[in-house]
Amino acid sequence: MTIDIFKNLLLNLSMLVIIAQLLTKTTFVKQFLFAYKTDFKSGILLAVIFGLISILSTYTGINVNGAIVNTRVIGVMSGGIIGGPVVGMGAALIGGLHRYFFDVGGFTAAACAISTFIEGIIGVLASKYLKKNNWNKSAIFLLAALAEVFQMVIILLVAKPYADALAVVKIIAFPMILFNSTGMVIFISVFNSIFIEQDNESAKRIKLAFDISERCLPFLRKGMYDKDNMNAVSKMILENSKDGGVVITDREKILSYECDVVPLRKDFKEIGLPQIVQTVIKEGAVSIAESSAEDDVFYEQLKKFTIVGAPLYSKGSVVGTVLVFTKKFKLSTQTDIDFVDGLSKLFSTQLELAEAQKQRELLQKAEFKALQSQINPHFLFNALNTITSFCREKPDKARELLIALSTYFRNTLNTNQYMIDIYDEFAHVDSYLQLEKARFDDRLTLVIDVPRDLCCKVPSFILQPIVENAVKHGAMKRSTGKVEIKARQTIDLVTISVKDSGYGISQEIIEALHNDTLDSCKVGLCNVDKRLRSIYGQKYALDIRTSTLGTEIIIRIPLDKEEEKDEDSNCG
Repeated sequence: MTIDIFKNLLLNLSMLVIIAQLLTKTTFVKQFLFAYKTDFKSGILLAVIFGLISILSTYTGINVNGAIVNTRVIGVMSGGIIGGPVVGMGAALIGGLHRYFFDVGGFTAAACAISTFIEGIIGVLASKYLKKNNWNKSAIFLLAALAEVFQMVIILLVAKPYADALAVVKIIAFPMILFNSTGMVIFISVFNSIFIEQDNESAKRIKLAFDISERCLPFLRKGMYDKDNMNAVSKMILENSKDGGVVITDREKILSYECDVVPLRKDFKEIGLPQIVQTVIKEGAVSIAESSAEDDVFYEQLKKFTIVGAPLYSKGSVVGTVLVFTKKFKLSTQTDIDFVDGLSKLFSTQLELAEAQKQRELLQKAEFKALQSQINPHFLFNALNTITSFCREKPDKARELLIALSTYFRNTLNTNQYMIDIYDEFAHVDSYLQLEKARFDDRLTLVIDVPRDLCCKVPSFILQPIVENAVKHGAMKRSTGKVEIKARQTIDLVTISVKDSGYGISQEIIEALHNDTLDSCKVGLCNVDKRLRSIYGQKYALDIRTSTLGTEIIIRIPLDKEEEKDEDSNCG
């Protein structure tokens, strides 16, 4: 008898594993399992499925002294564990009622019906715990064993006469506890495999989102409002994701559209934004569209695709959307939701950084314009006085100085370039020094050591304030003074040194400069230092070396290799 019980349980267990495999391939079951929210109707349908599994287990069981040895517990408890309360209790009700009416008035009919209900309750109560712990196999085995122990206890308590109930329990207890507990683990594991498959797919899509974002970085740095950039981003997403289409919008219009299957209708500008875009912008969250009204821009697209849309943020506000066209009637859209949501967040970060960079450049330009506007009237007065003194005795020298003055002011007032060639900056400094040398004559000694093979761009008007400080507040504070300008280029750096023979800079000013507390109206050091740090980073701040014998200020300009390649024809 014992061998027959083992054979029957093994056969039933094999049958249930096959059923589990078939169920995991079913679209309805997959959609139910992957849905965050399930409707009551779907839950009832799944309860019927697991209830039928319980009924089948009852029919295929083997009769032992008035009791039916079966695998019914697997169908009932699995329904509760996998599907939750509605499925679990529904399956228990179906399986329990069937067991009772299958053998009305039978020796164990009532006891087995009651135990079936209790097994359903156990499955429902354990559902959250088991899902939270990734359906731990040991926990499932122990839970099923506990349910079977309860069934044996209920048979002993309910079935009469007690002696017969005890005799039956002695025969069926061990094989049912062992096989049904093992069967429960195998049955649940089959379902768990589709979750593992889903997790792997999600991981791949998330990695893909990072890869796409990295490849799109050069385009995103330029912001949203360049049509070619947005088209390049959409093509990049489409080529790598293998989806049906990609759309990027701002809050008012479609910026790019990539879909070879369904062309964008020609009057899309007159119709306005698609409903899915309006929803994403309004809710500020991921949304899905399966269909739309006939007058919607994406009416034709939604006949063939499901559209997943996510918001693009900047400074806490929605500035646009990214939409991805996925396959219609997929088993689960959650992977696509995670992919598009991740992509939009990565894109939002890059777009916000691009906007911050743009604003920083505008600020730098504004500071530069302010610097240009602060022309020292004393310098102009002194320069004109110097030129006047040369007019009668040295007219050629006066003419030369007038040219230098006009060149100086033309460079100061009329340049619109933010970054200029390093020799243009030196030319501007040279115009200034010609005028100062003419003014101070033998009192001022100039030493200029600038090679002819330098190749880089520097921020416009970055060197002149330093040289002016070296002359006015350094060398000319003594009866005679000296200013040295030296430039050198290495593989990745251009170093410019401006050295004077003055009395040095006070430590208070240097500390204020390093702490960003120096009065911004002190144009020279303050503005130059801020611009260098803003453009190149903190480590490229002014390097100031000072003592009572003079001051040396060093400017370091990192070389942009790509820029250097583009400008090879202008170098050397």
